[in-house]
Amino acid sequence: MCILICGSRLLNNQKKMLYNNMVNNPYEQKIIDSVAYLRVSSNKQAQEGESIEDQQRIAMGVATRLNLRIVPNNTPFVDVYTGTKESRPVYSELKKYCRIHPNVKRCLIRGIDRLTRGGAVVYETMKKELEDLGVELIDSYGMIQPKQNSLAHYGVEYEWSKFSPSEGSELMEAHRGKRERTDILTRMIGQEINLVREGYKVRGSNDGYINDKVLVGGKKKVIQVPDPNRASFYIKMFEMSATHSDQEVVDYINAMGFCSKRQNKWSKNRTEIIGQSGGNPLTIKRLQSIRQKPIYCGVNTEKWLPEPMKTQYKGLVSIDCFNKANRGRVFIEEKKDGSVEIHKDYNPHQKRRLKDNPLFPHKDCVLCSCHKPFLGSSPTNKAGNSFPTYHCARNHKYFGVSKKEFEKQLTNFASKLKYKDSRFFKGLEATLINKYREKEKELGEFSLKVSDNVSQLEAEKLQKIKTFTSTENEIIRNELDKQITELHKQIEKIRNQRNNVEIQENDVHSFVGYVKQLMEHPVEMLVKQGNTDTLRSLFGLVFEELPTYEEIVNGTPKLSLPYKLSEEFRTSKSSLVTLRGIEPRFEP
Repeated sequence: MCILICGSRLLNNQKKMLYNNMVNNPYEQKIIDSVAYLRVSSNKQAQEGESIEDQQRIAMGVATRLNLRIVPNNTPFVDVYTGTKESRPVYSELKKYCRIHPNVKRCLIRGIDRLTRGGAVVYETMKKELEDLGVELIDSYGMIQPKQNSLAHYGVEYEWSKFSPSEGSELMEAHRGKRERTDILTRMIGQEINLVREGYKVRGSNDGYINDKVLVGGKKKVIQVPDPNRASFYIKMFEMSATHSDQEVVDYINAMGFCSKRQNKWSKNRTEIIGQSGGNPLTIKRLQSIRQKPIYCGVNTEKWLPEPMKTQYKGLVSIDCFNKANRGRVFIEEKKDGSVEIHKDYNPHQKRRLKDNPLFPHKDCVLCSCHKPFLGSSPTNKAGNSFPTYHCARNHKYFGVSKKEFEKQLTNFASKLKYKDSRFFKGLEATLINKYREKEKELGEFSLKVSDNVSQLEAEKLQKIKTFTSTENEIIRNELDKQITELHKQIEKIRNQRNNVEIQENDVHSFVGYVKQLMEHPVEMLVKQGNTDTLRSLFGLVFEELPTYEEIVNGTPKLSLPYKLSEEFRTSKSSLVTLRGIEPRFEP
């Protein structure tokens, strides 16, 4: 009889345990400490999708219904982070908190896709991590069911006997979350790829530009237009880089008041702004990085493009200006079909050094009779003696003339050059004065920017001086003293930079005098000039178009307005005969 009573009581206890596992609210009725984990992928999603505030409101409702207390202090753990990563800053803090506080038994989430979008395997891993800490997952949809014991009716429990009745559904939901992410990103990224390949802009603007929307075929698309406040810095960087050293460019741009664009610094969970970065002056390294970005001349090089392409909007500078600024380090080649090709450490930059061989300075200034530049080489005879020679054989019989004879003929021609009249210099001076007036306007704008920049620095300096005088802390005073000294140096440097770039009207008259003196000595200008770049410019001043060697010998090149050949110039009969080819002429 006693055995029957005990068996009956045992059976009743097992029935109660089974009943407790099957009631609508399977959790204990006492208040249980819980954490809430909320997640969005980005700040944009937080604004446009289901916000953190919405998720928090739902989590509070679930906590109230299930008699849970959210800790710490009713504050959820919030992650603004992609759901494909298992390791996240705030999620890691949540696990650390649960490890330190073993009284936490539940973790509230909005849904499985808010915990992870990494698929079933990642979900199982994260769920197991929480279970090992004694924490059970609960979602607001009620999909995740508490674990049950398959041996509960015997009053016995093993690790293997515990199971979740919703395990299959949970894994399917985790897989659905991963697939949904793939579908969303495919649609979004696919559309962005199309826009980029059409030449439009996606994402934020590059510094120096701002984004603007245009209507194309009834649809709004984004292009970049010059930033009215910052574009001038970048344009000047490229324009100056062609003719100035990097340090000169940096000093000039900083004097204009350039500072790197300020950006917000976000907290770990990216829910609040905790400071700002940027606001730094231009450095040589930063200048070199900016200068090599083709987007500033309207050429896009995004990885989504099979090859670089021109954008649907103009760059801040032309491709020619971009190439001059980079001096071959990055070179953009424009092809006849409108496409572009980008070269790094462009090979013709090497050829340029060969082209500017000081032994043959005139080979690009005086042309062959085929109207192509001469080549220069120094063939040797059996004795090992070299004979510098200007030569050409492009689609015609080889023609060559020794360097000595070439320069003799050029000297003979240049010595007979005379001015037509002195009115040229008056016209030149008037033209330069007009250019000076244009430059004066540019310098005035530069001076205004410098003044504004100096005023801001002076105000900052004054504030630090006031702080210095009001504090007695020696450490703070030393630090402020360093900052004040640095600001003073910066202000003086900017003022000196402004003074260095200013041009006076007297400089124009001095330059005209220099040009006049130069043009009064045409032999020194056309024959004895050592700098090849300057030589090409001077030939462009003297000749309406580059002369051929035959025209130099005959005295028949097309001269520019300031010049004429003197009446004394007579070509000898030997110069008028047909020039014979040489292979080459070796002197004994």
